[in-house]
Amino acid sequence: MRCLYLVQELAPYFAEGGLGQAARALPELLQRDHGIEHDLLVPYYPWLVAERGLRTEEVARLPGIRIAGVTAEATVERVLNHDGSCDVFLLRADVWYDREGIYRDGRYVEFADATARAAFFGWAAARWAEVSGRTYDLVHGNDWQSGAALAHLRRARGSAARPALLMNVHNGAYAGEVGVAEVAGLGLPDAFREPFLTAARGRPSLLLAGLLAADAATTGSPGYARELRAELAGSPLGDVLEPLALTGIVAGVDERVWNPAAPGRLATPFDRDAVTPGKRANKRALQHLAALREDPDVPLFGVCARLVPEKGVDLMLTALGPRLLDGTAQLVVVGSGDTAYTRVLAELRRSAPGAVHHLPRFDHDVASLVYAGSDFTLMPSRVEPCGLNQLIAMAYATVPLVSAVGGLRDTVSELRGAPQEGTGFRFAALTAQAVEDTVADAVRWLGSSPGEVERTRRRLMDQDWTWHRTARETARLYEQVVAHD
Repeated sequence: MRCLYLVQELAPYFAEGGLGQAARALPELLQRDHGIEHDLLVPYYPWLVAERGLRTEEVARLPGIRIAGVTAEATVERVLNHDGSCDVFLLRADVWYDREGIYRDGRYVEFADATARAAFFGWAAARWAEVSGRTYDLVHGNDWQSGAALAHLRRARGSAARPALLMNVHNGAYAGEVGVAEVAGLGLPDAFREPFLTAARGRPSLLLAGLLAADAATTGSPGYARELRAELAGSPLGDVLEPLALTGIVAGVDERVWNPAAPGRLATPFDRDAVTPGKRANKRALQHLAALREDPDVPLFGVCARLVPEKGVDLMLTALGPRLLDGTAQLVVVGSGDTAYTRVLAELRRSAPGAVHHLPRFDHDVASLVYAGSDFTLMPSRVEPCGLNQLIAMAYATVPLVSAVGGLRDTVSELRGAPQEGTGFRFAALTAQAVEDTVADAVRWLGSSPGEVERTRRRLMDQDWTWHRTARETARLYEQVVAHD
């Protein structure tokens, strides 16, 4: 079996979040361990290609097409110095991708032509599938930016050459919505456009296009699959999704990248047998790096996340604020996002010196130390289809405090009432008070019994949330989708 994997990010070259990590790890394991060959098609971001030192060769030139009033040609270039086993192809069209940012500009505002870019990507991806000289049994489209690709590929339905089509819905809140009048300019196949507009009922989106074309769909966890169906019920997206098989598969942690025992990234690498001295040494190193008061006993919360409303950043800051101000907690945040939150963090840092640190960009070495040196990570997400940060945190023996939504509920079990089995703290109500009460319980737990804390930390490190488990489940899904196409 050969799969064409369509994605907008690929770690470590161009990535904003978990999608890029998934694109890095999952196809590699599916190819290596399950014999499913993978080609990746990713946009060519010129400034990132140069910054990362990627070398490429042109392997195809695609004819021009007019999308949203812009006519552009494209080339497909194979990455020559990719260090994985899969072939990585970059779609180059500088009129669409030669800008600073993958999805957003320097002010963290989504590009105004985002849907037009995705429509171009979809057209070009389908053309590449036709001219590549490779026979694809399956096309796996990730997020709404791949929706148009599946729409173009569906036009060959009924032909033996058409690949099976799988649509990944990372987050139903991001659908790539377009106006009805804009649809005609997106270059979708004529035969697809009418049923698409009928299904959209005045609310067209590229996610809907992808689902309408797909043979099956997948998302980031069984819990989010249930939430998504309930949330979308009765809407155009829900109606299109209803007859599709929707499989929730939890993403994994790449232990080659996130490994507390690996030398090089941490002040003191550690495994489960040295978890207590390892956590203590890395907490001291993190406090020093972040210019925090060096105190081994103060609860330290580490957060690596995009600072956006869906992550519940407002709830986190409100719940932790009093403790930061009176010195009974510390907070280190790694991530960029809405300026309203970065301003609050800056004010807290001024008002609570030695208690707060914010690095407004992702740095892998710093993030590794944050996971290793923190006592807790806090994720009061309003929506979390899968969640990766809680999985990484557990690998580093850091206790997650999470809202009971989506993948967080599927991967974190409650410590309160189950101290011998639990892996974290969950709260059902998405309120600052619920978060504050959970923080208080977690802080009390941390100071209650050193033996219980150590046993829990070892239990966290014993969890199997690696990509190997994800790959096994995904391989089974691929076989089912291809067999039933």
